[in-house]
Amino acid sequence: MKTFTVTIAGTERFDGEAPYTWVVEAADVTSAMNKALAHHALSQDQQLCDLEVDPLHTFEGSPPENCAYHWNDLRPTAPEADGAHGRD
Repeated sequence: MKTFTVTIAGTERFDGEAPYTWVVEAADVTSAMNKALAHHALSQDQQLCDLEVDPLHTFEGSPPENCAYHWNDLRPTAPEADGAHGRD
C-alpha cells in the first residue's frame, strides 16, 4: 500500500471554510480518493454528490513537513498522539 494525500471540499466551502485534507493508504490514487471521499461523507454527514476532490492538492505521499495546512491521518499506522494533525 502507498500513502496518498487527498484534499476534499464539501458543502463547508460555501461558508468560506477550508477544505479537509486526508492522508490515506491505498493501492492507487483512485482508490485513495474513493477512501477519502467515503470517510469525508460519513464523518461530515454529507452526500457524495456535494463533494469535490481538489486535484492540485491530491498526490502520492504525505504532506510536506512544513506544509501550511492541517491534515487528518487515516492510516492504520498513524502516530498514537491523536492520529491527526488537526484542521483549522
